[in-house]
Amino acid sequence: MKKIAGLFIITIIFAVSIFLIFQIPNPSKSGIIEEAAFLGQPSDEGWLGIFLRGQRIGYSFTKISRTGTGLMVESRSRMTLIMMHEQRTLNTHIFARTDNEYTLKDFVMEIETQGHSTKIEGKIEEKQLELTSYSQGIPYTQTIGLQDKPYFPDAIEEVIKKKELKSGDKITLPYFDPTTQSSSSATIRIFEKEKVEVLGEYRVGLRVEIDFMGLKNILWLDENYKSIKESSPALGMEMIPLSREQALAEVKPTDVFDLISFFAVKLDKPIPDPRKLSYLKLELNNITVENLDLTDDFQNLSAGEPLVIESYLPSLGDLPDLTVPIDEQNEFLEPSVYIQCEDPKIIAKADEFVGGEKNAKRVVEKLVEGVNSYIRKNPIASLPSAIDVLETKEGDCNEHSILFAALARAKGIPTKIYVGLVNLQGSAYYYHAWCAVWLGKWIPVDPTLNQFPADVGHLKLKEGGISEQAKVLKVVGRLTINALDYK
Repeated sequence: MKKIAGLFIITIIFAVSIFLIFQIPNPSKSGIIEEAAFLGQPSDEGWLGIFLRGQRIGYSFTKISRTGTGLMVESRSRMTLIMMHEQRTLNTHIFARTDNEYTLKDFVMEIETQGHSTKIEGKIEEKQLELTSYSQGIPYTQTIGLQDKPYFPDAIEEVIKKKELKSGDKITLPYFDPTTQSSSSATIRIFEKEKVEVLGEYRVGLRVEIDFMGLKNILWLDENYKSIKESSPALGMEMIPLSREQALAEVKPTDVFDLISFFAVKLDKPIPDPRKLSYLKLELNNITVENLDLTDDFQNLSAGEPLVIESYLPSLGDLPDLTVPIDEQNEFLEPSVYIQCEDPKIIAKADEFVGGEKNAKRVVEKLVEGVNSYIRKNPIASLPSAIDVLETKEGDCNEHSILFAALARAKGIPTKIYVGLVNLQGSAYYYHAWCAVWLGKWIPVDPTLNQFPADVGHLKLKEGGISEQAKVLKVVGRLTINALDYK
């Protein structure tokens, strides 16, 4: 079952990271898996059209080969998107292997758009994932603990067939999405066969619902366990089998959605410019607190059902005068495969921006200004790393945030990434990523908008790396916001 990728937690979070969970996007070849290994193996392959609100935005191709030790999967997809009035074509390519139980053994994934490419390799042994990201050709590796050996999205049909699941059955499986490196449990429910509309015609298929990180996807299977249709209702996305010719047909620009506007949350009653406010009180509907991070030093959850969030603008004058490096919150000084804060190039750029400054507040101010002026504002659908952004000097909020986090950590300032929504001019909220720095309290900063501290128009939903950010997907397309009060 081919799942397109979330590259929207990647693109608007990735804005449509929406098929994310199961969207095991489409990767590439590597030292772990050789493309030649597919030759001579019996295989199934198929083409799917990717549709958003009834309009085709791209295609997906999947080839599954059966070996004596499990499955070998190759997936490719291509989506044409509009981001900030710019057309972007997103290509993904994946090679992956499973064992005979269809749990994931290893994978290689490549993402490419507008000359930007990302390559990620993963190898799972027992309950350990060795993840390697390549930035400017240099490998960065880290080991991540897993609760159990996870199943692979493209093998779900095979799992249902092998376990002989039938109407009324419900199982929970460990699940892993390479696109966002998200590991969690997926609940699979089997329902009766039903009629489903596919491109204007009705077909009968077994209904399968898969719930992963709060995002529900529906799959209809024929008598041979082949996909008739896949749907993510909350996001308006569908994947439908097409002929090769139909799938590869050119996507016309007039048929392409502007994802950022498409997933905006508009207010019935606009508020003043958030930059001029010190306090903002919001009511959030169609959202639960599960798997979200809604509270911190300047954002409080003051009521539930509906949720009420109060945000306060930090006063920098009330903060202690710390010097760098700060020997606190050490977890947020560590490097990762995306935040390469110990790389000599990152350290050198941080020194260039900061000079000999030691006052922590001034260091943050210089880094915010430095990153804001250094990066050309250009929407990129990718999995950014600090080293890549340092080299390309362009990107959107994700690129600004990842580079700032690396530079700040390099200077000894504990830093983490926030993801959620931002109100730019009072009338609507849009997906956004920014950072928080430890200065005695966690202070929000926004290098994209050149704000230190970030204004109260920032609504944090989640904090952490890409695997944590993917959990924001559950609110996409459902959340509504009402402004209750402001000062």
